[in-house]
Amino acid sequence: MVHTGIGGRQVNSFLTALNIPPVSNTLLSARQKESGSAIETVAETTIAECLSQEIDITKQKFDSNELTVSVDGAWQKRGSGRSYDSHCSMIGTETGKVLGFSVRSKYCKMCDEATRKGVQAKTHDCRMNWDGSAKAMEQDMVVEMVQSIKSKGSNVGTIIADDDTTTIARLRKSVDPNIKKMSDKNHVKKNIANALYQLKAKHKKLTPKVIKYLINCLNYMLCQNQDNPKGVENGLEAVGRHPFGDHSFCDKSWCSHKENASKKYSSLPFGKPLKDIPLQTDLTDLMKVYKKQSQKLSKLGSTQGNESFNKSVASKAPKSHFYSGTSSLNVRVAASVAQKNDGQCYLKVNNNIGLSPGVHTKRLAILRDLQARKRRAISITRKEKIRRIQLRNREVKRNAVKEMCEGTSYSCQIDLQDHQDIVEIPSAPVPPEVHCNIPNTAKVICFDLETTSLARDSHITQIAAVNGESHWTSYVIPKLPISSQASEVTGLTMRNGRMFHQGKVVESSTISTALDGFLEFLKAAGHNIYLTGHNIKTFDCHILINTLKSVGKTEELKKCVEGFVDTRLLFKINNPDLKSFSQVNLIKSLMNCSYDAHDALEDV
Repeated sequence: MVHTGIGGRQVNSFLTALNIPPVSNTLLSARQKESGSAIETVAETTIAECLSQEIDITKQKFDSNELTVSVDGAWQKRGSGRSYDSHCSMIGTETGKVLGFSVRSKYCKMCDEATRKGVQAKTHDCRMNWDGSAKAMEQDMVVEMVQSIKSKGSNVGTIIADDDTTTIARLRKSVDPNIKKMSDKNHVKKNIANALYQLKAKHKKLTPKVIKYLINCLNYMLCQNQDNPKGVENGLEAVGRHPFGDHSFCDKSWCSHKENASKKYSSLPFGKPLKDIPLQTDLTDLMKVYKKQSQKLSKLGSTQGNESFNKSVASKAPKSHFYSGTSSLNVRVAASVAQKNDGQCYLKVNNNIGLSPGVHTKRLAILRDLQARKRRAISITRKEKIRRIQLRNREVKRNAVKEMCEGTSYSCQIDLQDHQDIVEIPSAPVPPEVHCNIPNTAKVICFDLETTSLARDSHITQIAAVNGESHWTSYVIPKLPISSQASEVTGLTMRNGRMFHQGKVVESSTISTALDGFLEFLKAAGHNIYLTGHNIKTFDCHILINTLKSVGKTEELKKCVEGFVDTRLLFKINNPDLKSFSQVNLIKSLMNCSYDAHDALEDV
């Protein structure tokens, strides 16, 4: 009952569902008390063993008797923490095992019943041990656990805890004025993230995507600069400048923009640095606040083990049920301690109460321990971490799209508004799947276009096509000006109505004449033609079709061309391990050579 996290009511519900007579609550309570004392004894035994291991490892590793432990507490009910009972755990950083635990209760069922009746309470196992506020419980429990370890001949030199309590001040006053404190890295990152989201209300460009990028930068910086306060100060300065294109504080080991300032940002909108001076000012001011805490930020620990323990306690003492009125809560916390230290096979409890664990009991306990070790080993691999990030990003993106389509459907006092928008944006129509089978007799002709810009309404400046050994190309005089970015890439410019390529005059024609020549080249190859090119699905095909429509030559293309093939998609299917699928990188990695990119004839 304790191990599975249920009470007498659930036990009897399960038994009667199987048509088995229920067990009286009095008998269940008596048996729980009997096994409870054994569970607490086993928990204390495992704590003594784990403390000895922690001391030995600390001496061997650091030649010191001062232990480093993480502490964290949890309330027994969800809420603001004003009227609840609590437990706290102390875990060694070297063994990851529980070295101490404590429980605070403000209520005893037997004492309250006696007070209500105005009689003397019967002799009972009273666990009520607190009359202060619930928010002061954690500090008191940590002080008690540190004093307990000190009474056993050991010293706690450093504690790892969050920054939400006055624990360290009380420890220095009551136990040791020289005890050190390390902040929990997850709580620190959460506090920084909250500060960024507060800035979001002031700056529209500080989108969730940008905030996530900044948090990732901070995470990497803090991990790389542990025990290096100066590095943290420099890193915080870099985080405030790097997203805006200022790399004066960046390091070459992690910032590739230091050598190539024009490189795209992989995680910022449009791959470009931010250009919001007020946002940069506020972000720099925020980083200056944390620079004052560089010493603390350079020595961060983790209370993740305590959070895992709290989850185990919640499985044995669910927050939806009240167990604090008797010794049941203490027993369930002790069971979690024994399970954390010895695993699911904490079978000493059975031996202590004279019950040999059965075959099936042992088998399931061993299986659960093996599964836990396997999950732990897999969870720390790089592949699994990347998978978790991808799943989280996919879920966030999916929810954002759904919320945008649905509108505001859940908000504070939304039903009191005069107008409620319940019209949903319909999902995009899914085009029917068309399975295209290209016959062996098909003729593949490669083509490429150069244009005045990257927009789909841009004009063609060069067309080229290759069919085996024969090739054709034509420069085209556009009716739109060639953008400076396009000229820089293609080398094509217009001056006084004449076209230049790399500064040399080239023969050019109108778009109608160029398309006539292109169609004649295709017709000379016969019928059953498939036009192919690299990344043509998203750009070249649209430009070509739109241009043919504008001059009324679409039907002529249909007579000889059956369809289009995008080689970029084919490479993605057949070579998924390649890092880049751009034409330049494919030529370099697969053929170990280079070519004059962004010349239409060279491209095909």
